Amino acid sequence: MKKVAIIGGGASGILAGIYAAENDCKVTIYEKLNKLGKKILISGNGRCNISNSNISSKNYNGHNPKIVNNIFSKFSPENTRNFFLSIGIPFKEEKNGKLFPSSLQSSTITRILQYKLEQNNVQIRLEVDVKKIYKNENKFIIKTDKDEKKFDSVIIATGGRSFPKLGGNKTGYEIAKSFNHKVYHQFPAILPISIPMKSLHKLQGIKWDCKLFILHKNKIIDSSNGELLFTAYGISGPATLDISRTVNQHIIENKEVEIVIDFFPNLDESQLKNILENLWIDKNKKIEFSLIGILKDKIPNFLLKSINIDPNSTVASLNSKQKKDILYILKNLSLKNPQIRDINDAVVTSGGIDVNEINPKTMESKLVKDLYFTGEILDIDGISGGYNLQFAWSCGAIAGMAQHN
Repeated sequence: MKKVAIIGGGASGILAGIYAAENDCKVTIYEKLNKLGKKILISGNGRCNISNSNISSKNYNGHNPKIVNNIFSKFSPENTRNFFLSIGIPFKEEKNGKLFPSSLQSSTITRILQYKLEQNNVQIRLEVDVKKIYKNENKFIIKTDKDEKKFDSVIIATGGRSFPKLGGNKTGYEIAKSFNHKVYHQFPAILPISIPMKSLHKLQGIKWDCKLFILHKNKIIDSSNGELLFTAYGISGPATLDISRTVNQHIIENKEVEIVIDFFPNLDESQLKNILENLWIDKNKKIEFSLIGILKDKIPNFLLKSINIDPNSTVASLNSKQKKDILYILKNLSLKNPQIRDINDAVVTSGGIDVNEINPKTMESKLVKDLYFTGEILDIDGISGGYNLQFAWSCGAIAGMAQHN
């Protein structure tokens, strides 16, 4: 019986284990934490955003994102849906094609997947730290902090470097390098952004639906719509997470970027100008007070001070230039010098193993026979919304199916 070792008990590792076991292989999963699927548990704010009905290579990043087309042609989102339905987990679709388990609990996913592993006699070794893997006469030797064992094939499903408390580490990259694989620099994706503007930090806790633009050399290179959350260090919320990868990549490449906030994306300037003129009919109102009908508390004060207008002055004191400045700042608040937060704060890791050295039909290394790589450790990362989990499920299933006696 073929002995298969899987390093990492996350989404891709678990599916690899199930499919390999169903191919009559003797499977062992090594997981350094005390529980399988800890990152699955936090996905979708604890509801597990399991996939998305709008999967496309356009939703993925990396040096060769189109490889996902080959991977999904082998194990598609529809295959994923059917797999989970077969083990008792129907899907529920929500906004923007996001797919969740009908129970809306991520623990449903981990409990049933663990049951499936146990049903297929997969050995699960928790709290075991893999130190080294090398090949000797067609066998892989796996050295851990506890013992040393031989296997016929190895699937590396260690995930990325994000969320170290949930298993994120460099182990998989180091193993890949030891087998001469090219590994691209890793950086954080899908995470908040630090903004070194102390006056902005006073807006901590305020949420606002807006549009964000990312500018490089005065050209728009990315944008997002949605909820923005102001924090004690900068900005967060879905709109921020969606553009964070672009910001971080440019900073790493020493390219200056700025983030521009449009507080009223559904209004053009003439429409917003008419609204402001109506707010300013009463000339005795303080300027800050005149804006509270369209903005949350603290935002008017912050915006006015940022363009050197006294919030306590009356509307009567506003000249035409100041009115234009207020109109402009409501549509074009510029946040300069954004800074990368630590990869520990990221949901996903960008960069990783060069996918051109992987066979997408099997996830096997093109350099080393019987060595496989799956999921986030590869140089592929998706946008927020179930795309990264779908990639993990597909890679894991394909690698598992490739195991034969």
